[in-house]
Amino acid sequence: MRLRLSVDIPNRRDLRVFGGYCVAAAVYIAIGVTWVDFLLSFWVGLAYLVVVAWAVPTFVRWLV
Repeated sequence: MRLRLSVDIPNRRDLRVFGGYCVAAAVYIAIGVTWVDFLLSFWVGLAYLVVVAWAVPTFVRWLV
């Protein structure tokens, strides 16, 4: 039995999700440069990720 390696090429939706996370990270870093306390707080970072990665896309899908 031969095993074949499959290359998992991301599709357009995967790239869009990845791009969204990259934009969210860039905004988080920009805010963290301005307010260092924001960048160093674990709970604020977790809340930011929940809002940016879950709540905003859900709201946008609800509008459309």
